[in-house]
Amino acid sequence: MQVVLLAAGLGSRLGTLTKEIPKALVRVAGKPLMFHALEFAARLRPTQITVVGGYGFSLVAQALDQGQAGSPALADLAIQLVENPSFRDGNLISLMAARPRLGEGFLLLNVDHIYRSSIAEVVAPEVADVTAFIDTDRSLGADDMKVERRADDRVRRISKTLTKFDSGYVGMTRVPTSALPRYWRTAEAALAEEGRAIHVERVLGRLAESDAPPLCRDISGHGWLEVDTADERAAAEQALLTT
Repeated sequence: MQVVLLAAGLGSRLGTLTKEIPKALVRVAGKPLMFHALEFAARLRPTQITVVGGYGFSLVAQALDQGQAGSPALADLAIQLVENPSFRDGNLISLMAARPRLGEGFLLLNVDHIYRSSIAEVVAPEVADVTAFIDTDRSLGADDMKVERRADDRVRRISKTLTKFDSGYVGMTRVPTSALPRYWRTAEAALAEEGRAIHVERVLGRLAESDAPPLCRDISGHGWLEVDTADERAAAEQALLTT
């Protein structure tokens, strides 16, 4: 399994924290977000990690070189950095920038999510189809991605605007090798019909309307953190430093 880490965004909602650095390098509990994500990915023993940078690309490249050299957890990983110069578009463009490097199934991660190490045990087992990771722990607000599941534990619908839902998407999707052609066809169709501003979750949404909707895998009970605003960063830092 490969891992794709989307780390190209501006991080404008973090305010002054991203005035001079990209979101990927914002520190939480003494460590840049990018390295929280990479150390989680390392627990999955991926064959390769592709980091997609964009805003502040040279800073991300420098930090990645220095960080990998100084981290025993990352030293032996095959990590490659890909640039998305169109980082102001939706992050599906970042995933498409990584596509030429993806010759096998992959796990998709966002750089602003911090996952507890125990979640790796839930993520690691093989998946039979495109799989969206969800939880039922949170009270979901307007900006959270909501999921309505079918009785067979597949995605019926996924959107921030759902009024009927039973879980929330946690920012991880796994695509097995066997499902790659269908996933990429769906991504291409989404971009062609909906434009470049869309995000990767639209692929899940469109697959949910097909005859083979994405599976769900539940990480409830483990806990994870999102760092999209300055307040969330402060809360995440407190949570990590007190556990």
